[in-house]
Amino acid sequence: MVLTQERTAKADQFDGANVGHVVAPSTSDSELIDGLRNDDAASYEELLRSFGPPVLAVTRRYLRSEADAADCFQETFIAVFKSIGSYRGQSSLLQWVRGIAVNKSLMALRKRKRVREDSIDYMLSQFDESGSRVESTAERQRSTVESEIDAAAVKVSVRQGIDKLPDDYRIVLLLRDIDGLNTRETAAILGIEINAVKTRLHRARTALRYILQPILEQTHCDANV
Repeated sequence: MVLTQERTAKADQFDGANVGHVVAPSTSDSELIDGLRNDDAASYEELLRSFGPPVLAVTRRYLRSEADAADCFQETFIAVFKSIGSYRGQSSLLQWVRGIAVNKSLMALRKRKRVREDSIDYMLSQFDESGSRVESTAERQRSTVESEIDAAAVKVSVRQGIDKLPDDYRIVLLLRDIDGLNTRETAAILGIEINAVKTRLHRARTALRYILQPILEQTHCDANV
């Protein structure tokens, strides 16, 4: 299939409206796939219209930078256009496209040079020599956290909380809890051991609970007023 400059550029023209929501395609997957394989311009436009919003949501979620997310969005659809001939229907077309978006996002993350790996130890429970839980520094400082946020903003706060995690933990949490991959799939895509996935996921969930605790407590109080 020959990709013209005009068609590969279409991915860059997507305006991001209704991000995260799949627009119901006007054709079936099989019709859309046939059109893409036959280099049909209308099929390219249909693919972007239908799958553009969820793909942009994926790239934004993983990359946290609008510029990087936009670049990855474009790379995702160029890859889809180039590799549609290899699609064998083991999953839905949307799942396949989203999988490419996740892989492109992870590749972009790997290209970033990290000066140091951030620690989340201060967010985790601490124990003394006898094995008893002790209050962490973060917990002692928690009372100073401003938690005046209304319940309607909790979902936004969860997203912001995830974004505060170091990449090693954030990515595992996204793959497992947001994108629904199992432990084995997550280990394979990250190239790490299954036990490492379990450890990172546990630590990420614990750290996220710490980050969200003031918000959840405030929301609970507001609900009881």
